[in-house]
Amino acid sequence: MGGAKNCPETPRQKMIGMMYLVLTAMLALNVSADIINGFTKLRHSMESSIKSTDARTEDIMKIFEAAYSKDEGGRKKYGDWWIIAQTNKKMSDDLYDYLEHFKLDIVNMVDGENYTTMPDDIKNGSETNKPHQYALNMKDASGRTNAEELRARMDLYRQYMSSADSECLQNKMKDAAFAHEWEQKTAMVNSLFSTGTVTNQEGETIPWEQSIFEEMPAGAVLALLTKYQNDIRMVENDFLNFFYKSAGSSDFVINSVQALILPDNGEYIMQGGHYRARIVSAAVDTTNLPMVYINGNEYPDGVYDLVANQIGQHTYTGYMLMPGDTTHYNFKGQYTVGAPSASISNIDMNTIYTGYENKFNISVPGMGGDKIKVSATGATVTQKNGLYIILPSESSKTVKISVHAEVDGRTVLMGANDYKVKPLPKPSAFLLSGADTYDGTERIGIKALKSGDAHLEASYGPDGVLDLPFTIVSFEIYAGGRYLKAQGNKFSRDMMTAIGKLRSGDVLNIMTIKYREPSGKVNTLPNLTLGLK
Repeated sequence: MGGAKNCPETPRQKMIGMMYLVLTAMLALNVSADIINGFTKLRHSMESSIKSTDARTEDIMKIFEAAYSKDEGGRKKYGDWWIIAQTNKKMSDDLYDYLEHFKLDIVNMVDGENYTTMPDDIKNGSETNKPHQYALNMKDASGRTNAEELRARMDLYRQYMSSADSECLQNKMKDAAFAHEWEQKTAMVNSLFSTGTVTNQEGETIPWEQSIFEEMPAGAVLALLTKYQNDIRMVENDFLNFFYKSAGSSDFVINSVQALILPDNGEYIMQGGHYRARIVSAAVDTTNLPMVYINGNEYPDGVYDLVANQIGQHTYTGYMLMPGDTTHYNFKGQYTVGAPSASISNIDMNTIYTGYENKFNISVPGMGGDKIKVSATGATVTQKNGLYIILPSESSKTVKISVHAEVDGRTVLMGANDYKVKPLPKPSAFLLSGADTYDGTERIGIKALKSGDAHLEASYGPDGVLDLPFTIVSFEIYAGGRYLKAQGNKFSRDMMTAIGKLRSGDVLNIMTIKYREPSGKVNTLPNLTLGLK
């Protein structure tokens, strides 16, 4: 800030100018520190990403190696791909390690230290001269500058990763989907590791090395080199997964042959039905079908078909010959022939009741439900929740249930049973309070009567054979010199008041008890007399 000769600066003006310069420098230093701190955080973030990717790569390498070394078939199927994967990993490791040493040399020059591993932070991250000097001026044993050597190594890595020279890769290129995915991956590699010339902000074309290292702060250079290391690990992992998937989808490799017996209709056959089974090899070439021999007879199509007339379990043995192979692949099969039968059981009782949905579980051994047909005379048949519901008519005295099944396209009677039809027996009235049930044969305490959960039920009692959904509609009691009526199965408020005046030795008469049967009909139960204790 020099003044004119005819107007020299005063000492005060010179001091103000000097303070301005110092302030400007301090502001520049603060901005620089913030930027360098940002580069350091970015580098640490990428280092964390590298560790995560390395762990995933190690896992897939272990899986790949296990698949390759499992047996001869694994070595044949995965061998060529495993070699490619190992080579790619070595190429990735070499470039990654070179970058790590490159970074370490720069840090030691910048900080004047002798680090053997990269420190978390560096002292002079804003330094621009020494990274420039190391990369663009210093030469290695090859006579190239360090930056030129780095570019040559990146070019070699890019060219190798995007090449498809191996035979297994060339063969897979016939698959359009594989070729498309390979093209996408190589385009990614060429973009990430491009070392072509760069156009700067002034529109000038400059070499790749110059754009990376010329007058760049050490913190920025380290972050950029770490970014390349992160790209290497990401590409390495991506290609490794791609190779493993490609190997797994390669042509099937036959390393063992077994004879398989495939019954067409299961191993349980009804008398008069057909037993059909196909004997095939575990790996089949449709142009070279095997020859099958059972009990000395040849079955050219590999289909064993016979009429099953004899009841019981039957076994058969044979062998299979593959074309061009004299080895006998032996096999043994079995099937069971049963007489026509049906399992018919009444879940409730052996008697069918009118006005009630009698539940039956009906099945035929060896037959699915879609092959069974159930009919009944004197009753309707429906299905609900996997059970057959038999509802006899009011006038029926007997019901005959018949079960048919489809066998080899024919409808065959599997069994039939006759059942007597009876009306539902009348239930009895009980008073329930808590866990106790009262039928009038023993005395009840006043506290149990007044319990909030005290209510009436109609049933056949704890020892009854049937457990049917009867519903109490209404009832009456005589207490306090008057009749009181309640709807439902619980005492009304007036009833509870009257019951509260009863004393030990008194008797409570519950009468006119109306209940509804499953059919919807309403009937009356006998009175329930309860003595108080």
